[in-house]
Amino acid sequence: MDLSIAGHIATVTLDRPDVLNAVNTPMYRCLLAVFAKIEDAADVRCVVVRGRGRAFSVGADRTERATMTDDELRRRRRLVPRVFSAMYHCSRPVIAQVHGYALGGGLELALSCDIVVATQDAVMGLVETTLGTMPAGGGTQLLPRLVGLSRAKELIFTGRRFTGAEARQWGLVNNAVPAADLDASVGALAAEISAAAPLAVAQAKRAIDLSTRLEIDSGVELEAELYNRLLTSTDRLEGLAAAREGRSARFRGQ
Repeated sequence: MDLSIAGHIATVTLDRPDVLNAVNTPMYRCLLAVFAKIEDAADVRCVVVRGRGRAFSVGADRTERATMTDDELRRRRRLVPRVFSAMYHCSRPVIAQVHGYALGGGLELALSCDIVVATQDAVMGLVETTLGTMPAGGGTQLLPRLVGLSRAKELIFTGRRFTGAEARQWGLVNNAVPAADLDASVGALAAEISAAAPLAVAQAKRAIDLSTRLEIDSGVELEAELYNRLLTSTDRLEGLAAAREGRSARFRGQ
Protein backbone atom coordinates (compact mmCIF):
# COMPACT_ATOMS: atom_id res chain seq x y z
CA MET A 1 0.00 0.00 0.00
CA ASP A 2 1.35 3.38 -0.97
CA LEU A 3 0.13 6.78 0.26
CA SER A 4 1.37 10.03 -1.25
CA ILE A 5 0.11 13.57 -0.67
CA ALA A 6 0.67 16.43 -3.10
CA GLY A 7 -1.26 19.63 -3.69
CA HIS A 8 -4.02 18.78 -1.17
CA ILE A 9 -4.64 15.43 -2.93
CA ALA A 10 -3.90 12.11 -1.22
CA THR A 11 -3.28 9.21 -3.58
CA VAL A 12 -3.76 5.70 -2.19
CA THR A 13 -2.26 3.03 -4.43
CA LEU A 14 -3.13 -0.65 -4.07
CA ASP A 15 0.29 -2.18 -4.51
CA ARG A 16 0.19 -5.93 -5.20
CA PRO A 17 0.51 -5.82 -9.00
CA ASP A 18 1.85 -9.38 -9.23
CA VAL A 19 -1.59 -10.68 -8.15
CA LEU A 20 -3.63 -7.91 -9.81
CA ASN A 21 -4.01 -6.20 -6.43
CA ALA A 22 -5.95 -9.06 -4.87
CA VAL A 23 -6.88 -7.95 -1.38
CA ASN A 24 -5.49 -9.93 1.54
CA THR A 25 -5.65 -9.33 5.28
CA PRO A 26 -2.51 -7.15 5.44
CA MET A 27 -3.90 -4.95 2.66
CA TYR A 28 -7.19 -4.50 4.50
CA ARG A 29 -5.28 -3.50 7.62
CA CYS A 30 -3.15 -1.09 5.61
CA LEU A 31 -6.25 0.51 4.07
CA LEU A 32 -7.72 1.03 7.53
CA ALA A 33 -4.50 2.64 8.76
CA VAL A 34 -4.14 4.78 5.63
CA PHE A 35 -7.64 6.23 5.88
CA ALA A 36 -7.12 6.93 9.59
CA LYS A 37 -3.97 8.83 8.63
CA ILE A 38 -5.86 10.76 5.97
CA GLU A 39 -8.46 11.84 8.54
CA ASP A 40 -5.63 13.33 10.60
CA ALA A 41 -4.01 15.10 7.62
CA ALA A 42 -5.38 18.65 7.72
CA ASP A 43 -3.99 19.54 4.29
CA VAL A 44 -5.81 16.73 2.42
CA ARG A 45 -8.92 17.88 0.54
CA CYS A 46 -9.49 14.98 -1.86
CA VAL A 47 -8.45 11.32 -2.03
CA VAL A 48 -7.76 9.18 -5.10
CA VAL A 49 -7.71 5.37 -4.81
CA ARG A 50 -6.06 3.49 -7.67
CA GLY A 51 -4.32 0.20 -8.42
CA ARG A 52 -0.75 -0.31 -9.56
CA GLY A 53 -0.10 -2.42 -12.63
CA ARG A 54 -2.75 -3.98 -14.85
CA ALA A 55 -5.76 -3.78 -12.54
CA PHE A 56 -7.59 -1.80 -9.91
CA SER A 57 -8.28 -4.96 -7.89
CA VAL A 58 -9.58 -8.44 -8.69
CA GLY A 59 -11.03 -8.74 -5.19
CA ALA A 60 -10.27 -11.14 -2.36
CA ASP A 61 -7.01 -13.07 -2.41
CA ARG A 62 -8.21 -16.65 -2.95
CA THR A 63 -4.79 -18.09 -2.19
CA GLU A 64 -4.88 -16.57 1.28
CA ARG A 65 -8.45 -17.72 1.82
CA ALA A 66 -7.51 -21.31 0.98
CA THR A 67 -5.05 -21.34 3.90
CA MET A 68 -7.37 -19.78 6.50
CA THR A 69 -9.30 -21.62 9.15
CA ASP A 70 -12.95 -20.82 9.72
CA ASP A 71 -12.04 -18.80 12.83
CA GLU A 72 -9.40 -16.84 10.91
CA LEU A 73 -11.91 -16.10 8.18
CA ARG A 74 -14.47 -14.90 10.73
CA ARG A 75 -11.88 -12.59 12.30
CA ARG A 76 -11.09 -11.13 8.89
CA ARG A 77 -14.78 -10.73 8.16
CA ARG A 78 -15.01 -8.50 11.24
CA LEU A 79 -12.19 -6.38 9.79
CA VAL A 80 -13.58 -5.97 6.28
CA PRO A 81 -16.71 -3.88 7.10
CA ARG A 82 -14.51 -1.49 9.09
CA VAL A 83 -12.37 -0.89 6.00
CA PHE A 84 -15.28 -0.18 3.68
CA SER A 85 -16.86 2.06 6.34
CA ALA A 86 -13.62 4.04 6.72
CA MET A 87 -13.62 4.68 2.98
CA TYR A 88 -17.34 5.40 2.65
CA HIS A 89 -17.39 7.74 5.66
CA CYS A 90 -14.12 9.50 4.90
CA SER A 91 -14.69 13.20 5.54
CA ARG A 92 -12.96 14.07 2.25
CA PRO A 93 -14.34 13.21 -1.20
CA VAL A 94 -12.85 9.93 -2.44
CA ILE A 95 -12.40 9.15 -6.15
CA ALA A 96 -11.87 5.60 -7.42
CA GLN A 97 -9.62 5.48 -10.48
CA VAL A 98 -10.50 2.17 -12.11
CA HIS A 99 -8.67 0.39 -14.89
CA GLY A 100 -8.14 -3.22 -15.87
CA TYR A 101 -10.20 -5.35 -13.50
CA ALA A 102 -12.48 -4.35 -10.63
CA LEU A 103 -14.12 -7.58 -9.52
CA GLY A 104 -15.86 -8.76 -6.36
CA GLY A 105 -14.35 -7.02 -3.35
CA GLY A 106 -12.29 -4.90 -5.73
CA LEU A 107 -15.44 -3.41 -7.22
CA GLU A 108 -16.84 -2.95 -3.72
CA LEU A 109 -13.77 -0.88 -2.84
CA ALA A 110 -14.60 1.35 -5.81
CA LEU A 111 -18.29 1.52 -4.85
CA SER A 112 -17.26 2.69 -1.37
CA CYS A 113 -15.80 5.82 -2.96
CA ASP A 114 -17.86 8.94 -3.66
CA ILE A 115 -16.99 9.12 -7.35
CA VAL A 116 -15.81 6.45 -9.79
CA VAL A 117 -13.92 7.22 -13.00
CA ALA A 118 -13.13 4.16 -15.09
CA THR A 119 -11.61 3.31 -18.41
CA GLN A 120 -14.13 2.39 -21.07
CA ASP A 121 -12.66 -1.11 -21.34
CA ALA A 122 -12.39 -1.81 -17.60
CA VAL A 123 -13.86 -5.20 -16.65
CA MET A 124 -16.12 -4.94 -13.62
CA GLY A 125 -18.53 -7.17 -11.75
CA LEU A 126 -19.75 -8.54 -8.43
CA VAL A 127 -18.87 -12.11 -9.30
CA GLU A 128 -19.32 -13.74 -5.89
CA THR A 129 -22.38 -15.86 -6.72
CA THR A 130 -20.39 -17.67 -9.43
CA LEU A 131 -17.96 -18.69 -6.67
CA GLY A 132 -20.57 -19.97 -4.21
CA THR A 133 -20.80 -16.89 -2.03
CA MET A 134 -22.27 -13.38 -2.14
CA PRO A 135 -21.03 -9.77 -1.99
CA ALA A 136 -20.21 -8.89 1.62
CA GLY A 137 -18.31 -5.63 1.36
CA GLY A 138 -21.35 -3.43 0.87
CA GLY A 139 -22.11 -4.49 -2.70
CA THR A 140 -25.70 -5.53 -2.04
CA GLN A 141 -26.34 -2.15 -0.41
CA LEU A 142 -24.40 0.21 -2.65
CA LEU A 143 -25.08 -1.20 -6.11
CA PRO A 144 -28.91 -0.85 -5.92
CA ARG A 145 -28.51 2.79 -4.91
CA LEU A 146 -26.52 3.43 -8.08
CA VAL A 147 -28.20 1.31 -10.75
CA GLY A 148 -31.62 0.50 -9.27
CA LEU A 149 -32.98 -2.65 -7.66
CA SER A 150 -33.77 -4.65 -10.79
CA ARG A 151 -30.43 -4.17 -12.51
CA ALA A 152 -28.52 -4.71 -9.26
CA LYS A 153 -30.35 -7.99 -8.71
CA GLU A 154 -29.60 -9.09 -12.26
CA LEU A 155 -25.89 -8.26 -11.97
CA ILE A 156 -25.49 -9.83 -8.52
CA PHE A 157 -27.61 -12.94 -9.14
CA THR A 158 -25.72 -13.75 -12.36
CA GLY A 159 -22.28 -12.54 -11.27
CA ARG A 160 -22.03 -11.05 -14.74
CA ARG A 161 -19.03 -9.00 -15.82
CA PHE A 162 -19.49 -5.69 -17.63
CA THR A 163 -17.36 -2.89 -19.03
CA GLY A 164 -16.67 0.59 -17.78
CA ALA A 165 -18.62 1.94 -20.75
CA GLU A 166 -21.70 -0.10 -19.74
CA ALA A 167 -21.27 0.97 -16.11
CA ARG A 168 -21.34 4.61 -17.25
CA GLN A 169 -24.64 4.06 -19.06
CA TRP A 170 -26.19 2.64 -15.87
CA GLY A 171 -24.86 5.36 -13.57
CA LEU A 172 -22.51 3.04 -11.70
CA VAL A 173 -19.50 5.16 -12.66
CA ASN A 174 -19.43 8.93 -13.12
CA ASN A 175 -17.34 8.83 -16.27
CA ALA A 176 -15.76 6.26 -18.58
CA VAL A 177 -12.77 7.47 -20.56
CA PRO A 178 -10.14 6.05 -22.93
CA ALA A 179 -7.31 4.41 -21.00
CA ALA A 180 -4.84 7.04 -22.19
CA ASP A 181 -6.99 9.78 -20.59
CA LEU A 182 -7.60 8.19 -17.18
CA ASP A 183 -4.79 9.83 -15.21
CA ALA A 184 -5.51 13.27 -16.63
CA SER A 185 -9.28 12.98 -16.12
CA VAL A 186 -8.96 11.92 -12.48
CA GLY A 187 -6.24 14.50 -11.83
CA ALA A 188 -8.35 17.32 -13.22
CA LEU A 189 -11.39 16.26 -11.19
CA ALA A 190 -9.38 15.94 -7.96
CA ALA A 191 -7.83 19.36 -8.55
CA GLU A 192 -11.25 20.90 -9.16
CA ILE A 193 -12.61 19.44 -5.91
CA SER A 194 -9.50 20.51 -4.01
CA ALA A 195 -9.93 24.09 -5.22
CA ALA A 196 -13.35 24.35 -3.53
CA ALA A 197 -13.74 25.30 0.14
CA PRO A 198 -12.81 22.15 2.10
CA LEU A 199 -15.13 22.77 5.06
CA ALA A 200 -18.05 23.37 2.70
CA VAL A 201 -17.28 20.24 0.68
CA ALA A 202 -17.07 18.13 3.84
CA GLN A 203 -20.42 19.40 5.14
CA ALA A 204 -22.03 18.93 1.73
CA LYS A 205 -20.74 15.35 1.57
CA ARG A 206 -22.20 14.63 4.99
CA ALA A 207 -25.57 16.06 4.02
CA ILE A 208 -25.69 14.08 0.76
CA ASP A 209 -24.70 10.81 2.42
CA LEU A 210 -27.32 11.19 5.15
CA SER A 211 -30.00 12.02 2.56
CA THR A 212 -30.37 8.30 1.80
CA ARG A 213 -31.38 7.62 5.41
CA LEU A 214 -33.60 10.62 6.16
CA GLU A 215 -37.05 11.62 4.98
CA ILE A 216 -37.12 14.95 3.17
CA ASP A 217 -38.12 17.27 6.03
CA SER A 218 -35.44 15.90 8.37
CA GLY A 219 -32.93 16.09 5.55
CA VAL A 220 -33.69 19.74 4.87
CA GLU A 221 -33.38 20.54 8.59
CA LEU A 222 -30.00 18.80 8.70
CA GLU A 223 -28.89 20.68 5.60
CA ALA A 224 -29.78 24.00 7.25
CA GLU A 225 -27.91 23.03 10.42
CA LEU A 226 -24.77 22.12 8.47
CA TYR A 227 -25.04 25.35 6.46
CA ASN A 228 -25.25 27.40 9.65
CA ARG A 229 -21.94 25.93 10.78
CA LEU A 230 -20.28 27.50 7.75
CA LEU A 231 -21.68 31.01 8.23
CA THR A 232 -18.85 32.26 10.41
CA SER A 233 -16.06 30.33 8.71
CA THR A 234 -13.06 32.18 7.30
CA ASP A 235 -13.52 30.28 4.04
CA ARG A 236 -17.05 31.65 3.58
CA LEU A 237 -15.83 35.20 4.06
CA GLU A 238 -12.96 34.54 1.66
CA GLY A 239 -15.36 33.14 -0.94
CA LEU A 240 -17.54 36.24 -0.74
CA ALA A 241 -14.52 38.54 -0.95
CA ALA A 242 -13.08 36.69 -3.93
CA ALA A 243 -16.39 36.87 -5.78
CA ARG A 244 -16.68 40.58 -5.03
CA GLU A 245 -13.11 41.27 -6.17
CA GLY A 246 -13.26 39.06 -9.25
CA ARG A 247 -10.40 36.73 -8.24
CA SER A 248 -9.90 33.08 -7.35
CA ALA A 249 -10.60 32.25 -3.72
CA ARG A 250 -7.76 31.11 -1.47
CA PHE A 251 -9.42 28.70 0.95
CA ARG A 252 -7.62 27.57 4.08
CA GLY A 253 -10.08 25.11 5.59
CA GLN A 254 -11.00 27.42 8.46
